[in-house]
Amino acid sequence: MIPERLYETLPYLYVISGSQTALWLPHWTAALSGVVLIFVGAVVWVIRTDKRRSPYGIKFKEQGVLPFWCYELQPFIYLTSGVLLFNYAQSFLLYPSAMIFLVVGIQLWLCRICWRRRS
Repeated sequence: MIPERLYETLPYLYVISGSQTALWLPHWTAALSGVVLIFVGAVVWVIRTDKRRSPYGIKFKEQGVLPFWCYELQPFIYLTSGVLLFNYAQSFLLYPSAMIFLVVGIQLWLCRICWRRRS
């Protein structure tokens, strides 16, 4: 068995290690493996939070306009886009866009974490 502390932090470790891999290693295969790590962490996080929701959270979940997986992976898509823009942008003019993607992704993820603790 994995200790509970390690088990609970695994999705966050996947996302952080994937972001670091995509940011600091220059080759495209490293970026691809970083993106895979980010999305594995995202899927693990989504499945866990979906299974832990209360009946009210499940009822509220079905009222959205976006499809389930598109809505759930939205913060991770923004985070990944920001990381890849920072690393592979040919112009410094794209850095503000990358920063906006990162801030919006982190904000959405934190809002979802706070909301799911209540529901």
